[in-house]
Amino acid sequence: MRLCDESKIRAARGGAALLGTVLVACSAALDWRTAPLSAPVQALLPCKPEQGERAVPLLGPDQPAVPLRVLSCTADGRTWVLAEARLPHEAAAPQAMTHWLRASWATLGVAPEGDALPPGWLEQPCQARGAAQQRCVRGHGQAPDGRAVLAQLHYSARGGWLLQAAVYGGAQPLPQAQAEAFWGAVAWRAAGP
Repeated sequence: MRLCDESKIRAARGGAALLGTVLVACSAALDWRTAPLSAPVQALLPCKPEQGERAVPLLGPDQPAVPLRVLSCTADGRTWVLAEARLPHEAAAPQAMTHWLRASWATLGVAPEGDALPPGWLEQPCQARGAAQQRCVRGHGQAPDGRAVLAQLHYSARGGWLLQAAVYGGAQPLPQAQAEAFWGAVAWRAAGP
């Protein structure tokens, strides 16, 4: 569902209180829509996503790989990503989140110093409503094509599901209205039977 229509935004976001924020985030370059996720979470993307899936070692190198489903699109000079993984059990979420974050840093060509963040990286406030665990960071790294990129990585988990909501690109963090439209829309629901 495309959301840069006032009535659709009101219905998708739960009323008039957040309407102004999302309308400010709407522009010719950003066309917000509900993301088709399997996890019990609602999220928005600002463009029509491409989809992909692959198995990744989120539980560690000696454990079976976990299917990772990725939705991504490029708009307004940034790559927007929602990626989800169903874990074998809810208790695996903190470990999987750590492995995923370290894999993201490796892809960006940055390395943490022990258990600390890589140099220049910062913890960020997280906004995922209803998450049992979450961790959010941002910092600079290198895109696969070698150009410098700002990465804003938000991880959240609930009920055996893990979600990454990430934005790559831009010289500065997202403007407030775009940040609220993207990360503020992440809302976990109670998992069904």
